[in-house]
Amino acid sequence: MVALCGLIVGSSTQEEQLRSGGPGNASYDYVVIGGGTAGLALASRLSASASVAVIEAGGIYEQDNGNQSIVPYYGLTMPFLATTEDYPRQPLMDWGLLSTPQPSAGNRRIHYAQGKTLGGSSAINTMAYHRGTIGSYQRWADLVGDQSYTFDKILPYFKRSCTLTPPNLQKRNAPNATVLYDPSAFDNSLNGPLQVSWGNWVDPTQSWLARALQAIGQTLNPSGFSSGKVSGGAWVPSTIDPKDATRSSSESSYLRSVLEKKKAGITVHLHSQATKILFNDDKKATGVAVSTEGRGYVISAKKEVILSAGVFHSPQLLMLSGIGPAATLSAYSIGILSDLPGVGQNLWDQIFFNVLRGISVPNTGTYLATPAQQAVALQQYFSNAAGPYSSAGGYLSFEKLPPKSLAGLSSRTASLLSQFPSDWPEIEYIASGFPSGIANLTTIGAISATLLTPLSRGNVTIRSASISDPPVIDLGWLSDAADGETFVAAFKRVREAWNSPVIANITVGPEIVPGDSVFSDADILAFIRQSAQPIWHASSTCAMGKAGEKGAVVDTKARVFGVKGLRVVDNSITPLSVPGHPQSTVYMLAEKIAEDILKGR
Repeated sequence: MVALCGLIVGSSTQEEQLRSGGPGNASYDYVVIGGGTAGLALASRLSASASVAVIEAGGIYEQDNGNQSIVPYYGLTMPFLATTEDYPRQPLMDWGLLSTPQPSAGNRRIHYAQGKTLGGSSAINTMAYHRGTIGSYQRWADLVGDQSYTFDKILPYFKRSCTLTPPNLQKRNAPNATVLYDPSAFDNSLNGPLQVSWGNWVDPTQSWLARALQAIGQTLNPSGFSSGKVSGGAWVPSTIDPKDATRSSSESSYLRSVLEKKKAGITVHLHSQATKILFNDDKKATGVAVSTEGRGYVISAKKEVILSAGVFHSPQLLMLSGIGPAATLSAYSIGILSDLPGVGQNLWDQIFFNVLRGISVPNTGTYLATPAQQAVALQQYFSNAAGPYSSAGGYLSFEKLPPKSLAGLSSRTASLLSQFPSDWPEIEYIASGFPSGIANLTTIGAISATLLTPLSRGNVTIRSASISDPPVIDLGWLSDAADGETFVAAFKRVREAWNSPVIANITVGPEIVPGDSVFSDADILAFIRQSAQPIWHASSTCAMGKAGEKGAVVDTKARVFGVKGLRVVDNSITPLSVPGHPQSTVYMLAEKIAEDILKGR
């Protein structure tokens, strides 16, 4: 593993700054449960004019996961991101959540990695940065009855959250990986904490397979994917700090920028788990019951409690605190504060499959195969923030399925897909490669297809009245037949790309996975049911909506219905799964709600 001692040493000072949040009763203006992507962004903004406590069950990833979370390349290879039931455990970083058996997905139990550390899942994701479509945010605004969620109204919050560094073409040294983007979608004068940049390395496998996707109609998008148009292909930026090519998480950006200010009003309670949200007789949130190494105490909130525990733990904590479906709460003798049947429901999850073939061009791993090559790559990384270690992917492609694909769908599936906004792509394609381990074969190439219009819905519930028992997670994968039909159409598109003449001279041998024997629609669907994986974009289990509307948990300012002084701010409150990678939307949401709070809304 790369030795990045200089970087890790930097976090020791940070830990000393955080030690002020020891166990014991305390009081703050705001208490934020969860120091993840949204939690730290929100807490950092509030701390400018108030005292804020962050309750975080994990620790500091620079120490607990080291280079695996710091060096961009390792974002693609973290062992505990495995999705099988026997995944390698990393309890310092991951909650170790397992789904219930999925009847429509091979009856598999899926390990669903979720960041248990400062930075949350922004400390373990693959760092892709792009925004959703204009139509998807318009649908959001319409669903919740608040036009402040349209793209033009939320664009200022996207801009406020980040600073963009243009691509360094000399370091990238890849004339066949043209970066196109719209600079007006960003505003560096705002000094947004999150660092967004293009990788200083381009995987040769990706650049070849990108050509295959372009050849079947997914042409380069001239404005990139941050201006509200998500179609075709693009070399997308990542949340990487270009000055040293390290991961930019909510911890390394938002929190660290606040801790550097000596008067910052933020205190982080590490390795501390919120067990219950506390309320007074007027149903106002007054604080949080917390446990640190078995010691219980109360952190009180003079103004508000903000729950930011993620798509699985936020609904769990609401239910344990008396907010959720009355029947569920009664079953575990939990007093009912607010009967909200939508808590834990409406789980959207994007899933994907891979089709693998052998190719003759190198991949990033090829350049790190020997100690001598690693030494060269280390020199590039340390001296120039470049080379194989400095990047984590970079090419994404999106499409609305073409008419010939739609023609094979049932009328029901075609009708359901037509109800999505016209600019909402059904499929995201990602091209990648890894060392083959097979004699005379350089690379195993992978083209994946991710379903962005899932019609299946899952749910989250509780198994007891104790936070020590993990939530019950039913992902609901492929439970709606329309998803299977759409996936079969996407599978055929992936094969079209693989069979494109533009890459005929680099493909080697027959298809490896699933293989040429998988040909009929039934065989393709059976393969997908057995092999589908999460891309870790689950959402919407505490959905935003209109007061009194079935399924609504929070209003458009993230305030929980039926109680006072409590908001939920994380990816659980989006009413739908924004197409593509959600982290930019989560940061936007934190910025937007922080402004609401600071302005007394």
